Amino acid sequence: MADSKETIKASFTAPTHRVVDGVQVDLTTEEADAILNEWTDNEHARQVEDDANGYKTNRANEYPSIPDQLDDIFHNGLDGWKATIQTTKDKYPKP
Repeated sequence: MADSKETIKASFTAPTHRVVDGVQVDLTTEEADAILNEWTDNEHARQVEDDANGYKTNRANEYPSIPDQLDDIFHNGLDGWKATIQTTKDKYPKP
């Protein structure tokens, strides 16, 4: 579940400067707050996306390779292959 924006913002260290044409320039409080808010919004959006679709990545990482799946079908038939795939689907259900 995505963290609150307040929790995310508290996990960051506010930037203090930026580099312009190779020269370090101190940020104003407003500039630092704007950057911190942008980082917070981006991280929150990433967490919300992961909550909604992270199961897809988890499944893809855990499924056997295509050659191994084809071998499973050859040796165990479609029912055996489906059982193998279903184990991963059950482990990482759609939200």
